[in-house]
Amino acid sequence: MTLQIRAIAASLFMILPAAAANAQDSGRQIQTLQDQMRAMQQQLDALKAADAAQKDAIEKEKTARETAEKQAREAALEAGGTLVFESGKARVKPAANPKVTQSGTNRFALSSPDNEWTIAPTGRIHFDVGTYLNQKPDGVTGPGTRAGGKLSSGVNARRARLGVTGKALNDFTYSLILDAGGATDGTASINTASIGYTAIPNTIVEIGYMAQFFTLEEATSSNDIMFIERNSPATIASSFNAGDPRASAGFRTWGPNWWFGAYFTSSTPNVAHALTKRGFGAYQRATYNIINDPLQTVHIGVGVAEIFEAPNTGPNTAQSFTLSDRPEIRIDPTTILNTGALGTVANPVTGAMIYTGELAATSGSLFFQGEYFRYDVSRRGKTKANLMGTYAELSYTFGGRRGYTANCGCYSGVNPITPFSPVKGGNGAVELAARISYTDLIDDYSSNLTAAAQPNLVNGGRQLNYTVGLNWFWNSNMLWKFNYIHTVYNKANPITATNLNPTRLGLKLDTVAARFQVMF
Repeated sequence: MTLQIRAIAASLFMILPAAAANAQDSGRQIQTLQDQMRAMQQQLDALKAADAAQKDAIEKEKTARETAEKQAREAALEAGGTLVFESGKARVKPAANPKVTQSGTNRFALSSPDNEWTIAPTGRIHFDVGTYLNQKPDGVTGPGTRAGGKLSSGVNARRARLGVTGKALNDFTYSLILDAGGATDGTASINTASIGYTAIPNTIVEIGYMAQFFTLEEATSSNDIMFIERNSPATIASSFNAGDPRASAGFRTWGPNWWFGAYFTSSTPNVAHALTKRGFGAYQRATYNIINDPLQTVHIGVGVAEIFEAPNTGPNTAQSFTLSDRPEIRIDPTTILNTGALGTVANPVTGAMIYTGELAATSGSLFFQGEYFRYDVSRRGKTKANLMGTYAELSYTFGGRRGYTANCGCYSGVNPITPFSPVKGGNGAVELAARISYTDLIDDYSSNLTAAAQPNLVNGGRQLNYTVGLNWFWNSNMLWKFNYIHTVYNKANPITATNLNPTRLGLKLDTVAARFQVMF
C-alpha cells in the first residue's frame, strides 16, 4: 500500500509540471487570439469610419451638385427659360429671347440666348476747349501762325464716334464705327469697319479699317492716353502707315506678360481710290513684361514698320510723304512741324523704315512710359533722310491706377476705386502727369547754305514740348483732362543769293486746354 501511494505521488509530481506548462501555453494562445480579435476590431472600425466618410463625401457632392443645378435652373428660368418635362425628367429649355448684358465698366450689349451672337452700341465724345497764349513772334507769317496773326482759340469735337461692335458664332468679332469729329469736326467718316477671327486662344486675326498697335502710344486707346493728344514723335511714327484708322490685315497674339503683332497696311478711309497709289506697307511689334505683378510691372518692346510703296495723288504725281504735326493739341489745325513733300516726280519716295523702342513701368499708382523713334526715308536720286523723335511721361494717381492690358501690349486708363458722386460722397480719381517730347525733322541741312547747294536737305524744324496735366476720372465712363503745353519750335530757311542772313522761323507758344470725355 505504501508502495502504491509512493508510485501515485511520483506520478503526480511528474504530471503537475506538464499540466502547468500546458496551462501557460493555453494562456498565451488565448492572449494571442484576443490580440488578433482586437486588431480585427480596429480594422473593422477603420473600415466603418472610411465608409461613413465616403458616404458623407458622396452626400456632400450630391448636395452641392443639386444646389448648383438648382441655381443654374433658377438662373435659366430668370433669364427667360422654361421648365419642361420629358420622359419623366425635368429640364430647363433655354430662353428664346435675347438678353441684355453689362460689363464691369458699364458697357451694355444685346446677346442671343446661347451667347454666340452679340451686338453692343459703342461710342466716345471728346470735346475740347483751349486757348493759345504768349505766342512769339506775334502776327508774323510763318510756321505756327496764320497770315493774320495768332493761332485760333476755341472749341473742337475732337472725337464724336458712334457705332456697334459684337461677336458672331462665338468665333468672329465685328465693328462698325463712324466718327464726326476730328481736327476739323462736323463730317462723318469711317473710323472702324473690321472683322476678326478669335477661335484661337489669345489670338485675333483681323482685317478692315481699324486701330493699329505699332507703337506703345498708338496701341493705347484714345480713351486711355495720359494727355489730351498723343505726343508728336509717336504721331509722326504712326503717320507713315500705322495710324488709325487705316486699312490693314494681320494678327496679334499674347500671353500674360508678352505680346506680338504683325500687319500689312494701306491707306486711311478718306483717300481717293481712282487712279492713285494708296500706299502699302507693314509693321511688326513685340513686347515683354520683365516684371508682371498686379501692382508692379516693367515693360519693354521693339517695333519696325516698312513702307513698300509710297502713295501718290494720281497719274504723273509724286510718290511722297509729308511729315507734320500740330503742337500736341488740335484746337487750331495749323501744323508747325512740317517737312513739306519729301518726294517729287523726279525724286519719288521709294520706301521708308521706322524703328521704335519702348519702356514702361508701374509701381502701385506711379506710372512711367517712354519711346524712341527713328524715321528713315529713301528717295530715288537722293540720300536717305534720317530723322528722329523721343518722349517720356510720368504720372501718379490718387484713388486708382493704370494697369497692364495683355491684348494690346499696352496700359489701360484709370478706373476710380470710388466713383465721383456728390450724393454718395465719392471723389473719383485724380492723376497728376508730366511729359517732355522732342522731334527732329532736319537732315543734311545748313541754314548758311543755299537750297541749291543742298539737294538732299530736309528742313521740317525741331520741336520741343513740355506738358503738365491733371486728369479727373469721375467713373469708368466720364473724365476731365486739363493740359498746359509749352512749345519751342526752331527752324530757319536757307540763305538766298539776295539774302545772306537765314530767315528765322522759330516759335514759342503756351497752350491751355481742357477736354470732357464720355465713353460707352
